[in-house]
Amino acid sequence: MKKSTTFLLIVISMGLIFISFGCAKEEEIPKKSTKDVQAIQMKTKEFQRVVGWLSKDTVLLQTKAKGTSYFDELNIYTGKKRKIYNTNESISEVQISPDYRNILIYSAESIQKATMRVIALDDGSIITSRETKPLTTNFYWNEESPEKIMLITYSPDWDFQVDEWEYTLNQVNKVELKSPFVSWYGDNLIISNNKDKPDDELGNLYLQDIRNKANKSLIVANIMQFAVHDNVLITIEKSSDENLLYEFRTIGFQNFYSYNSAREYDELGTFIPYFDANFDKNAFLTFEPYESAKISGNQNEYKLVKIDPTNKKSKTVLELLDNQPILSYDTGDLILYGYLFDKVIDTKTGKIYNLVNTPTKSF
Repeated sequence: MKKSTTFLLIVISMGLIFISFGCAKEEEIPKKSTKDVQAIQMKTKEFQRVVGWLSKDTVLLQTKAKGTSYFDELNIYTGKKRKIYNTNESISEVQISPDYRNILIYSAESIQKATMRVIALDDGSIITSRETKPLTTNFYWNEESPEKIMLITYSPDWDFQVDEWEYTLNQVNKVELKSPFVSWYGDNLIISNNKDKPDDELGNLYLQDIRNKANKSLIVANIMQFAVHDNVLITIEKSSDENLLYEFRTIGFQNFYSYNSAREYDELGTFIPYFDANFDKNAFLTFEPYESAKISGNQNEYKLVKIDPTNKKSKTVLELLDNQPILSYDTGDLILYGYLFDKVIDTKTGKIYNLVNTPTKSF
């Protein structure tokens, strides 16, 4: 009996030793739920901006030194950079293609000459280029057919012209539209917000086939703003003096979710906070004011809200933030934040990371 008791005590003791050893090992190497974004150090004058996402781990970084603009792929976790393209011309606009394969750079060589170039991201080669006059131009890339870009060019007296640029063919086709507020809705379809006057608060939303200017249909009346991404149409409307209304619509323009927000306004109309352009039917991120009120001279703070239109849910991601541009990578967990996209917000953890550290802010 004594031997059995002694043996049992030895077994129990050894078991306790192994359990405590396992606990010690577990405490020694804690599991990290997410990777941390690593900020890079840069001189204030060199940093221009982060243009946008190239993948879930990388962004397009724009810098300038000694008169030359550089575009690099930056890994947000390692800080490593890969050179893509550089130019001595003055940069007016940079856009990343919807399939993340190319970038559009609009730059001016002189006051008489500007050039639109499409650059391949993998090797920095110029796919195509087109010379033009250095006029104010807005670019709208076709998600369904990335070889097409809509150009809205403004004259000095703010008349506008609309063109479709098929850059793989280097072919430009004039488009008859009555509004410069447009978005692609497929291969050859355009949605436009038509207003009686450019500064009117409300307009009517039309669908038009650019191959036939007579083929135009009214979709929604009396909207303030709209956006299209991933086969989802959002119209932003004024549901009352107190509420801003986000209407989520299917590919057939039928409403499948409505979200009410507080409304801020002034003498010119309703103020619409920044929202993420890479939304879909499951995720839409926007800033939301805490209460409906007239805009004052002081800068207000907002909550960052994530809306799930499919499951009809919403949650507050972060409180007390400035209303500044945001951009996700295909509605992922991380979003770029700030006028220069120099910060990253993790919407799961609520952490805010600096992506670029400069001695002083450059804005």
